[in-house]
Amino acid sequence: MNFQLPDSARVFGQRLANQHLRLGITGISGAGKTAFLTSLIRQLTQAPSNQLPFFQVMQQQRYLGGQCIPNAVAARARFPFELNLQQLQQGQWPASTTALSQITLQLRYKPQHPLKQKLLEWQTLTLEITDYPSEWLLDLPMLQSDYPQWCQQVWALLDSEPVRDLAAPFRHQLAQAELIADALLLQQLTDSYQQLLLTIKQRQLAVMLQPGRLLRPAELQGAPLLQLFPLLPEQLASSSPLKDQLQRHFHDYQQQVVLPFYRDYFAGLDRQVIMADCLGALNRGHQALTQLQQALMLIMQHFSYGPDNWWRRLFKPRIDKVLFVASKADLLTPDQHRNLLLLLQQMLQQPLYQQRYQQCETEALAVAAVVSAEFGQVQTAQGQTHCLRGYLASTGELQTWYPGEVPLSMPSPQLFAHHQFAFPEFLPLVGPAPAYPQQLRMDQALQFLLGDHLR
Repeated sequence: MNFQLPDSARVFGQRLANQHLRLGITGISGAGKTAFLTSLIRQLTQAPSNQLPFFQVMQQQRYLGGQCIPNAVAARARFPFELNLQQLQQGQWPASTTALSQITLQLRYKPQHPLKQKLLEWQTLTLEITDYPSEWLLDLPMLQSDYPQWCQQVWALLDSEPVRDLAAPFRHQLAQAELIADALLLQQLTDSYQQLLLTIKQRQLAVMLQPGRLLRPAELQGAPLLQLFPLLPEQLASSSPLKDQLQRHFHDYQQQVVLPFYRDYFAGLDRQVIMADCLGALNRGHQALTQLQQALMLIMQHFSYGPDNWWRRLFKPRIDKVLFVASKADLLTPDQHRNLLLLLQQMLQQPLYQQRYQQCETEALAVAAVVSAEFGQVQTAQGQTHCLRGYLASTGELQTWYPGEVPLSMPSPQLFAHHQFAFPEFLPLVGPAPAYPQQLRMDQALQFLLGDHLR
């Protein structure tokens, strides 16, 4: 029997139908986080349904549309979606994130359940996404160290290949310094350490560079607590005014920068995306791949869902879904996408197991948030060969490329001694909207992250 609800019941039901979801996107610098977030927003606000075949709410013609709305915190900078999209449409990659920003989307859809259809004309999902520099994320392990322990960890990195020679001038300058709490000396040594970190980052020689705010200071530019660098082991062995000052700065950095950022940002996350650029790490060699794995493992340790751990006591996380993304899949021929996925899964084997054990739903995908190369085949003496065609990011020249194969598992150092990976970097493909920018498997990502909230 059909019946019509009074308008008052529909209004009340509509108020109950509003949902709120907080999504976090985490990745090491270079993973393509800005492009991923820009593409995700575009798919939800502009993309036609035929571009998202695995996003069920669109394929069932229940999706009514999405729009950007003002952020709840008016003082927080807005993620520059429109500018980023314009740059992608012009064939340029948007600039990396340099400060905290946020964007809020309102998604409207028809309910799937017959009873909800009686009560509601539509439902609303408010999606809140906060963006931040990836460098800040790597400060998280500092919360579990004191200053001497942190110094030991930093010098273990600086004394290793391939950064030892780069760090030698800073080591010498530090060894010659008087251990006094002089403001000019503090700033000079901080400047030298900051330049060392920036050089290592620019040359992509290491991942765990701390403190992250020396790389991306944002509003802390010039703040005294950023006068922070690691003393040498022999300088830590005895008390000194310089050591005391640096210990105070380290504690202030923990309590006033790292702790509030992670508490405010991660406390209420519902869903999380963790991104990794495995191809870029393969290009740089075995040590880079190992460092990427270690950095991801360190980060994920602090998203533990186990009972009664310090992170839960402090932040009370409630993330119930985690999507692991092997980014830049378009830089491979399609037959290698499965290999890329298997490589990421092996790199994260232990965290994936722990997440499942802790009843957190996980998924792993090889994704291209923005496609930058066309796949094709060419005839060679050996027969048909898979290839890519695109405009090289380094020169802007149109190039046909044979990217080769991705190892199925973590390759040994011996493999790198005899083989050089050379996965290219292309500029975004340009074409008429709404077909461009193109994407690969963003519909599957959306279905996993949002599908259960759009029923």
